[in-house]
Amino acid sequence: MTRPSPAPDLSEVVPEDWEKARRRFEVLKPLADAERRSRGTVQEAADTLGVSLTLVYRLLARYAADPRLTSLLPERRGRREGQLVLSAEVDEIIAAVIDELFLTRQRQRVSDVVLEVRKRCKALGFPAPSRKAIDLRVRLRPAAEVHRKRHGRKAARDHFAPAIGSLDAPWPLSLVQIDHTLVDVIVVDSRTREPIQRPWLTLAIDVHSRCVAGFHLALDPPAATSVALCIAHAALPKDNWLRTHDIEGEWPVSGIPERLHLDNAKEFRSAALKQGCHEHGIDIDYRPVRTPHYGAHIERLIGTMMGKVHLLPGTTFSDVRSKGDLDPSKSAAMTLDEVERWLGYAIAGVYHRDLHRGIGATPLAAWRSGLEGNEEQPGRGSTTPVTDPRKFLIDFLPMERRLVRRQGVFLHSISYWSDVLRTLIGEREKMIVRYDPRDLSRIYLWAPDGRYYDLSYADLRRPPISLWEHRLALKRLREQGRDQVDEGAIFAAVDKMRGIADRAITETKTLRRQRERRLQAAKAAALKPAATKPAKPDPSAFEPLPENERLFTNVEEWL
Repeated sequence: MTRPSPAPDLSEVVPEDWEKARRRFEVLKPLADAERRSRGTVQEAADTLGVSLTLVYRLLARYAADPRLTSLLPERRGRREGQLVLSAEVDEIIAAVIDELFLTRQRQRVSDVVLEVRKRCKALGFPAPSRKAIDLRVRLRPAAEVHRKRHGRKAARDHFAPAIGSLDAPWPLSLVQIDHTLVDVIVVDSRTREPIQRPWLTLAIDVHSRCVAGFHLALDPPAATSVALCIAHAALPKDNWLRTHDIEGEWPVSGIPERLHLDNAKEFRSAALKQGCHEHGIDIDYRPVRTPHYGAHIERLIGTMMGKVHLLPGTTFSDVRSKGDLDPSKSAAMTLDEVERWLGYAIAGVYHRDLHRGIGATPLAAWRSGLEGNEEQPGRGSTTPVTDPRKFLIDFLPMERRLVRRQGVFLHSISYWSDVLRTLIGEREKMIVRYDPRDLSRIYLWAPDGRYYDLSYADLRRPPISLWEHRLALKRLREQGRDQVDEGAIFAAVDKMRGIADRAITETKTLRRQRERRLQAAKAAALKPAATKPAKPDPSAFEPLPENERLFTNVEEWL
């Protein structure tokens, strides 16, 4: 029985052979399909094709085994291009040298392989192969394998892995990507105008339109809170924000995103973020590890924004060679608020109105087209609005669970109170409490009636402090040997720290950074909705606080 021959490489078939196979197909197919055929009909086919009777029978057998036109292609004689004709011993030598020299992270050249192969062949008494024969065997190795062994697994995956994934964004806010970057500019203290540090930018992009959905700028490194504030900025209307920052421009992006696309950083896997997304029907997709193409949109946006930042005084650039002999600390001139306002103008006034080559339109036009539709596809209509902005933001803030006691609620070794707690004293289950690390003067308790209630310091004389100040105070108190830290000691330490920062004549960058963070905390507190003044509890009704709640323990990391 004749077995089918391997399928030929169609790219190597010359036109003459194609024409000959087509002619054979026309003549021999009727014979092959006939139930019976005589020697005379086969001879007629041979005469028509101008070949021998034996060849016709051989062609009919090949076609019967593999009824395709390609089975009737002429058999090429001689050695085909790329055919390996060296002895098995020499082939083994070449393969070994390729593995030992060429397929390594040292990435030696083919010429080095040729020299080593010829050296070994001479030592063993075998004829030396040609450079062409060795080069052919190198090229026959799978490209992905060669890249992986010479450049590493990640480089091979980035180069050869399919650049596909669930990044389909058919309409606005169907997919939003979020990421962070250290801004290439040094900000200055808002009072002394002395340099502080480079701020962190958390940025969100609507993949469909390439519009910037929202952003958050801060001195602190990326944390769950910066993600929460960025999501809130993205989902809420921007009109009030533009007015507050005195920015003339249009920024129509608002609404609850359907899906967030995030990398695997710690701040993107917090319980607060996951619960907030679940509460508002937002799906989360995490980028597969070591797959940079999945975050291409947000990475390009970050690159675009950093390119614009390089025009500012105090820029550090992204390349040391571009920096030259410039000292960014000496040229720094903009405060954090001024950089934030500048970014707002750069986004609403420039980026959204500039042609985006990836989509062939401006992001602003793509946003409108995605909502209103066009000749090619219908629009979404409208985005899902945030009905309760206050609750939306709180739903993404860091959370803890605490019991309601007669003294109130204790968080971070600080007692909080509100009249609403009178009806909750004695509840056996711990309740969810959320807080803004920028301002610990107010926390938010999720009550059984499905509402957030503001809890303020039980001692209203206490000043607003941030979580970073709280932690620094604890660190200094423990360095003094005070294991049992109480609320009064914490606030006294914070007050002393602030006094040092305010009285310093020649300030270090660290002290300037601490004071600027405190000013940002005060700004955050001023922007919060006013809360009803809570009634101060009766001190005589206080019971001793359990020892395990006196220390700052079991708190999710945010800074």
